[in-house]
Amino acid sequence: MCKDVELYISTEGNDMNSGSREKPFRTFERARDEIRGLKCVKNSRAFTVFIREGTYYLDNTLLLTPLDSGSEGGTVTYEAYPGEKPVISGGRKVEGIWSDYRDGIMMCKITNPELLRYDFTQIFVNGKRQHRARYPDYDPSCPGFSGYAHPADTQLEWPHTELRYNPAEFTGKKWAKPEEAVVHIFDAIGIGNMQWRVGGVDWDTHTIRLGKGGFQMNDIWAGKVVSGIDQRSRFFVENVFEELDAPGEWYFDKEKGILYLMPEKGADLNNAVVEASRMKCVIEFRGSEDDPVHHITFSGFRIAHTETTYLDEYEAPSLGDWTIHRGGAVYFEGTEDCCIEKCFFDAVGGNAVFLDNYNCRDRICGNTFTEAGDSAVCLVGNRRTSIGSNHAYPAENIISNNLIHDIGVFGKQTAGVFMSVSMDNTISHNHIYNLPRAAICINDGTWGGHVVEYNDIHDTVRETADHGPFNSWGRDRFWCLQQSHGDVSHEAGDVKQDAQKTTIVRYNRFEDYTWWGPVLDDGSSNYHVYNNLCIGCGIKAREGDYRLVENNIIINPVDPPGFNVGYENNNDCFTRNIIVISNNDDDSKINSMDWGGLNGFDAIFNNGKSSNKMLRFAGPPMKGPWLKIWDYNLYYNYAGEFKANVIFRPFEENRQKDYSFKEWQNIGMDGHSLVADPMFISFENKDFRLHPDSPAFKLGFSEFDMENYGRVSE
Repeated sequence: MCKDVELYISTEGNDMNSGSREKPFRTFERARDEIRGLKCVKNSRAFTVFIREGTYYLDNTLLLTPLDSGSEGGTVTYEAYPGEKPVISGGRKVEGIWSDYRDGIMMCKITNPELLRYDFTQIFVNGKRQHRARYPDYDPSCPGFSGYAHPADTQLEWPHTELRYNPAEFTGKKWAKPEEAVVHIFDAIGIGNMQWRVGGVDWDTHTIRLGKGGFQMNDIWAGKVVSGIDQRSRFFVENVFEELDAPGEWYFDKEKGILYLMPEKGADLNNAVVEASRMKCVIEFRGSEDDPVHHITFSGFRIAHTETTYLDEYEAPSLGDWTIHRGGAVYFEGTEDCCIEKCFFDAVGGNAVFLDNYNCRDRICGNTFTEAGDSAVCLVGNRRTSIGSNHAYPAENIISNNLIHDIGVFGKQTAGVFMSVSMDNTISHNHIYNLPRAAICINDGTWGGHVVEYNDIHDTVRETADHGPFNSWGRDRFWCLQQSHGDVSHEAGDVKQDAQKTTIVRYNRFEDYTWWGPVLDDGSSNYHVYNNLCIGCGIKAREGDYRLVENNIIINPVDPPGFNVGYENNNDCFTRNIIVISNNDDDSKINSMDWGGLNGFDAIFNNGKSSNKMLRFAGPPMKGPWLKIWDYNLYYNYAGEFKANVIFRPFEENRQKDYSFKEWQNIGMDGHSLVADPMFISFENKDFRLHPDSPAFKLGFSEFDMENYGRVSE
């Protein structure tokens, strides 16, 4: 029987060494190739490569193929040496002498040739990301809103070719190289952002010409309606030498090989570690369904210094709002039973981890993701595939116990976990917060079967609009744009041809005070949403079918829970939920309690107050019952009466009505429901367990676990 093997890598090692603890290798590639040569015929032994402290500046992406696989009885593991924290870097340390330039700006003639060949997009000083010189200056005080300018006039035509600015509000500096600059701009209603390379500037007509870009949002289904830009949009322009005027800003003159940087107060650049990004991907697993890479684990690394990707190729994997770049700092395609664990993804330039097409039973667990340029973890399949012999989609993967926060630095149409055209994945026990958009997003109904559970999610949708901490779409074969956004009324169709398996959303804590809570948007179908605690946010379901929303607790929703644009003869159910609000139009108990701060659109539109409505149905079906079951719920307003708001179609007539509880029951809703104090253990202290005498129990409500949200100890 073959013995397990240990190998070692050190920054002080040599690839001519034996790879032992005393004589370690220097590179990952050398250890990888050594394992290839040592494998037994049955590959029954385990291989562990211990990596010592230090920064490993990779020359090329570390490529792992089926030749590098382990086995069920013998995983190949690349692991940080106990007590040490090695860095896998996609960049290089900047070499050269720093000297004064002018006005607090330092300059360095770069001497390492491997950086001079690249027009790098990220710079780090002692591990902290710096900002490319930009107008307006970076201002983090209100994410997504401060540090932005606005276009001068309305321009909704698509595709966009130019952007007009107001000269009275715009920079007074003339740019010598505008073609190097990049525009970052939100669409008019703030759903997401786009980037363009600047094609030029006409200073006389106050016009920025737009070059390559604008593909970072999905216009397949709604065209200019989604991606229109006008005076409501927010934008900044970066990579402009003349705008280098604030601490933390930098600019690289590639022609001269000179890096300019205005250091933050107290920084000594000649004694600092200054690093530049160079590669977009540091680790790539590359196999196929027929011949997968399998049983390889990476554990305990800091992964950093990768390039931005927002001007690379994007595609729309389905009809959800998002397009996406199929790439990441760690990239999987054609894998089984591989794992990334206990790693720290530190300010990578694009997506952190990307599972592309066929990937099965992989685990992304116990990691920390912060300041990623785009999303943290993406699982994206091929829309043209089908369940059968060709499984070109991620399935049965586990994304668990991760800490994800402050990501979406460049791309705002991003998420902590993003899934599209995938099946049977588990998203559990993650702590996700401080995001520009959703914490978890499912872009379509194909194929379903996911389990989203025990996640602790708060402070999301800070920079965008029309979204929630959990968001899904179901714009699949039977989704109807005219029914969704017009006045057509009909049945849902056979939605289970795409959403073949039920997706479960349970035992999560959502705490947000902006827009909606968990959102089953545009056609989302075949969902079971239960045992969730929603503070400051409701649960919304737009047109779709087979949604069972039951046994949730909803507290002080900024926008009331309910359904929008219902299909005729649907199978939706809303039952045994507890909905409590504590303010009316004149009094806001929520603002006298420590419920949380204000973010983004929250601060602009609703001042953090919860709605005085218990429920809302915008656009009930024009024929038949509104839902299959809407009953056995418990409602209570500490400061007022029950109100259910209904907005009838056609919407342009703006016909709406607020119903008292008796009126609501008289139209056939909530026949067995109650308006009564649920008797929480302590509403003020957010202890939402129920007193044994709570009337909710008479309606069939079941208490659920509220102790195990978020990460668990390992």
